[in-house]
Amino acid sequence: MNVGAHIRFPHLRWNSIAFLIDYATFGAAFALVSVETVVPSLADQLTGSALVIGLVSTVFNAAWLLPQLAVAHAIKDKPSKKPYILPGIIGRGVALLLVTLALWLGLTRHPVAMLGAIFLYLALFAVSDGVVAVSWFDILARTVPVKSRGRLLGIGQALSGLAGVGAGVLIGRILGAPGISFPTNYALLFTVAAVLLVPSSVAIMLLRESPSEPVAQDGEAAEKGNWFKLLADDRAFRRVIICRILVAMVGLTSPFYVVHASAVLRLPSQIIGAFVVAQTLGGLIASLAFGSLAARKGPLIVIRIGSALAALGPLLALLADLAGGGLMAIAYPAVFVASGAANSIWTLGFFNYVLEIAPDDLRPVYVGAGNTIMGIMTLRTVFGGWLLGSTSYAALFAVTIALVGAGFLMALTLKPSTAVTADDP
Repeated sequence: MNVGAHIRFPHLRWNSIAFLIDYATFGAAFALVSVETVVPSLADQLTGSALVIGLVSTVFNAAWLLPQLAVAHAIKDKPSKKPYILPGIIGRGVALLLVTLALWLGLTRHPVAMLGAIFLYLALFAVSDGVVAVSWFDILARTVPVKSRGRLLGIGQALSGLAGVGAGVLIGRILGAPGISFPTNYALLFTVAAVLLVPSSVAIMLLRESPSEPVAQDGEAAEKGNWFKLLADDRAFRRVIICRILVAMVGLTSPFYVVHASAVLRLPSQIIGAFVVAQTLGGLIASLAFGSLAARKGPLIVIRIGSALAALGPLLALLADLAGGGLMAIAYPAVFVASGAANSIWTLGFFNYVLEIAPDDLRPVYVGAGNTIMGIMTLRTVFGGWLLGSTSYAALFAVTIALVGAGFLMALTLKPSTAVTADDP
């Protein structure tokens, strides 16, 4: 980076280290209390209702996504965003402490009350983390240049994945230990997660932020009070959000791969471990590769390749289903490799692209609006379950391929941002 770039980003090294510490420790903490595995498993100990268990990820995702537009609108004109991170950090800590204490104090003896504590935790943690996320992305965009950002996000996602692997090993040992009974085993997981959340929070608060430069109030800038109209009129934003929605429809099938492997392909339950490893490795490799690619070529190429990979997962599952097993069943872990790789494109691709196309003074609104719109995706697993129940696995996979394929075609029409060459030499 030349001297001019150093002047524009004077705290690049410091902030990069802080972002990576946050990525790694938050990734480990969140994996220990995963809303995809650990929390549903905890809920399963308290109720036999599939509906209640299924609501875990839906409540979390909705609470994380939906309020972000309101948060972004509230802070968009503030020259410094760090002060607005603190309430979110406090909220996350309180939420985690709430359910941890409930577990240690034996609230599980009253399943309904414990389930209430779990859903309160999910809602409070998700809303609080959403508050953190809006400012986090804005600070990232203003303190790390575009090319360095792609590399940083790739390394961060890889570190988070490695931390997740370690968390997975710890989860297996604690939940499988014969001397640690319920609910002590889950209480330990939440306690370790709470401890790991501390360095993550400290790293965020140690970020060195340069205040936003004031924007001249003329022409388009004078109209920016009507931010909704600006978003609606921004063709690039509309197209990337439509693309993101279509690609995210891969979530129609992702909860059903394991069930399909067991019920249709007759694969043994032990292979679930291989699926987890395959998905983790796919995400790790893709994070490093996409991070390097984003640094050199920008986020658009990540969106395009990642969209194709997202379609590959249900395509391989469909081929295995039509073949009725055989070699395709043996190769089924490849479905999870593709799924893990596709999961790497959301931050490196879509979020990074939005950060590039957003006006500096409206960046929080663009991020918040995009996430709030994506809140509708929290219902996709419900639709996927209905479609599977009404048709078949083959139909579910085919519909998913068609929708994600449309997202890939939309990605081909997106235009690269000139910001890729604006920040760095």
